[in-house]
Amino acid sequence: MTFIDFFAGLGGFTAGLSQAGFECIGFCEKDKYAIKSYRAIHNPNEKEWFNDDITTLEPGDIPRAEGWTAGFPCQDISISGKHQSGLSGQRSGLFFEIVRLIKGKAAEDKPRWILLENVKNLLSINGGRDFTEVLYQLSEAGYDCEWQLINSKSYVPQNRERVFIIGHLRAGGRRKVFPVGIANTKTPVELIGGSQGSRVYAPCGIGVTLTAEGGGCGARTGLYCVGFNRKEGIVKGIDCAYALTASDFRGLNRNQTQNAVLDLAEEENICFIDLCKQSQLTETARCLKAHYNSGITNHKADNSGVFVCARAVLTPGRENKRQNGRRFKGCGEPSFTLTCQDRNGVLLCEPGNCGVYVKIKEATKRGFSEARLGDSINLAFPGSGTRRGRVGKGTAQTLTASGNQGTVTGFGRIRKLTPLECFRLQGFTDEMFYRAQAVNSDNQLYKQAGNCVTIPVIYEIGRKLWEAYHDNG
Repeated sequence: MTFIDFFAGLGGFTAGLSQAGFECIGFCEKDKYAIKSYRAIHNPNEKEWFNDDITTLEPGDIPRAEGWTAGFPCQDISISGKHQSGLSGQRSGLFFEIVRLIKGKAAEDKPRWILLENVKNLLSINGGRDFTEVLYQLSEAGYDCEWQLINSKSYVPQNRERVFIIGHLRAGGRRKVFPVGIANTKTPVELIGGSQGSRVYAPCGIGVTLTAEGGGCGARTGLYCVGFNRKEGIVKGIDCAYALTASDFRGLNRNQTQNAVLDLAEEENICFIDLCKQSQLTETARCLKAHYNSGITNHKADNSGVFVCARAVLTPGRENKRQNGRRFKGCGEPSFTLTCQDRNGVLLCEPGNCGVYVKIKEATKRGFSEARLGDSINLAFPGSGTRRGRVGKGTAQTLTASGNQGTVTGFGRIRKLTPLECFRLQGFTDEMFYRAQAVNSDNQLYKQAGNCVTIPVIYEIGRKLWEAYHDNG
């Protein structure tokens, strides 16, 4: 399905819907810097329609497309805006330009669907009258609407609540796209039948109702040992696990018969990253080599580093901020919502304050020791399976001529999020960022990331939208 992206910015709608199978045939954007980034990222061909001022357009100027998208300006709606004038404001009032252009189209040329986005406050500003006005205007233009408030933190580590509205052309029949994301209305899939308290359900879909006596005879809640077969999946409940085999560590997809327990594993406190390919996270550190004492900035492809205790910070350099609420989040919480005004950052805090530790390989029962803040680490023979006592708890070990000791250090400093990190928080790939960076300054890149929609959210909406229209012809 083809679509046109209005108020395109960086082209978050273009990227997300393209991933879902749609084709963008044109875009409209006024900001000259955003246009440069859009063209660099998406490389539109010469035939693609373009306009830089929606107020000068007439309905006949716009080519026919099956859908329109528009993240119309939020400055007069957002709670961080100065005037809170809503749709009567000069910038957010551009919503009515979309309505004007749709109403001016002949019935056969109107888009079959429209997808709009704005801030959460659209639902409540002016006592909800503005949101009612949006729905009324779209209805007058011939569209039945559905909407959902979606938080980007379901897809990326950023707390970003946005209202999405989908209008379906009334002449084309009623379709249903929302809810998407964490809202899941699938019927539970029963894997093992039986009386209540003995049944086992698949982990997908919604959970069964919890009762007050859960855990008792009538409604047991807990672990079930089940047999697992590669061809048949979970086949039956059993009273005890099958015998473990030497190959069981490979996972459930390698052997014909394996054991499984329906449970959630405890989260690890630390993850490792390959610094040469910054998107590759691993559960275990890569092999350390002798040349690592020269630092992690060399060009070998197997460098390793560690993420520790990064806490999201809002406006680190501005004490008298306007927003209410926290300025610091805890370890593991998503970032604050990216905006064009605020300075988002991260606090690299003391690992001891967040319970973070580094696993150091040792010949112990667990196979490793925990090195925490201030502990020393013997860096010699890191791959050995026989050495013990490689971690000194709060003290250095015996010094040797080779000087192969390290220590876990703290940080306690704040730095601003880089433009690359902001683009990642909106779902852009590094390649997309570097294309935009080649044509724009950091200030513009921060602004564009804050104004953009989150690509994985748009992809999820697009996937459901595609299914709705293809299932209904």
